[in-house]
Amino acid sequence: MLETRVREVVASVFGVAPDELPAHLAPETLEGWTSLRQIQLMMALENAFGIEIDPNLLPALASGPAIVRFLEETLAVPEGTSR
Repeated sequence: MLETRVREVVASVFGVAPDELPAHLAPETLEGWTSLRQIQLMMALENAFGIEIDPNLLPALASGPAIVRFLEETLAVPEGTSR
């Protein structure tokens, strides 16, 4: 499941076990979610899912649900086409 994989990536970036993460992932619920950590998270997501994330999208990807929605949309786009 995509949400589970996202939680695993978030946990690895924040140095905690996935079951230690709050139910809703967001800067206000996860201690240490800084702008630098957000960049590290996006890089880890790029590596984990084999995608590139436009840096202009970083502010919009500041929660677990937003990241999952973005990945669902991005991974659903057939190769060779643009969004």
